[in-house]
Amino acid sequence: MNNYIVYEPSAKIREIARQALKGNWPKMFVGVLIFYTLSTFISEILDSFFVIVRYIPIYGEYFRAEIPYAGALYEFLVMGPLMCGFAMFMLTFFRDKKVNYALNLEGFGMFGKTFCMYLLYSVKVYLWSLLFVVPGIIAVYRYSQCFYLRVDHPDWTASQCINESKRLMRGNKGKLFCLQLTFFGYALLASLPYAIFDNFTETEGMTYVLIASLLWLPMLVVNLYIETATVTFYEIVTRNLVVFNTQGIPYSQPSYENETWEDIQSKKNSDDYQKDENNEEKKNSDEENKAEE
Repeated sequence: MNNYIVYEPSAKIREIARQALKGNWPKMFVGVLIFYTLSTFISEILDSFFVIVRYIPIYGEYFRAEIPYAGALYEFLVMGPLMCGFAMFMLTFFRDKKVNYALNLEGFGMFGKTFCMYLLYSVKVYLWSLLFVVPGIIAVYRYSQCFYLRVDHPDWTASQCINESKRLMRGNKGKLFCLQLTFFGYALLASLPYAIFDNFTETEGMTYVLIASLLWLPMLVVNLYIETATVTFYEIVTRNLVVFNTQGIPYSQPSYENETWEDIQSKKNSDDYQKDENNEEKKNSDEENKAEE
């Protein structure tokens, strides 16, 4: 089955994302805040309380090492359901303009499937990362659509969602990477308060977690923008959303044996194609004349 190649400019996708968020930024920010609270914030709190202490001998002296474990275990168990729930939350908003915070927890209703999805996704990304950093990054983008696909196809297995994401992203991984890269400036500015605090403070424990979380709030606004643009990308690549350029032609066209829209149009303008078209028209005309006689 042929996949669709995304030709929409990143600026156009960001524009569609902004139009979707217009008038809904505060409400959607709360939804993003709920997701990151349930995932990252709780994980950080658990890590600040539950650690394994080890004393490591180095050159005759013992150094104290604290190894957090509770946060990693928590994320392993809940990230699959949370990511699928967040995907459902974002898709419902983008398609129906409905903000339903409870959807963030919908993934727990199919815990087995969402957990297996996250496990398979993590294993594949990890194995590719063993080769080098770049293959790992490519794997992240190759399987990036699987959580949206889980929402749209709840009856599919984890492998089916992973394989479909792989198919959809064939020829589109670089496009999604470049789209998300355009948010780098926003992310840099938003993370500046946290970076300054993290590098110049000696605060530890729960106090550090609370202050760092507050300083990270501007980054959540940027994350909301990025997530909405990513949902827009998914809607385009699955052909749920067709975007037209100023000439009224769709940006994205199906990859017929890896042919681009320009290749198809060029073929249509060729002499052989026109000759075939003329022969077909002449044949139809002769058949109509015979029918009239």
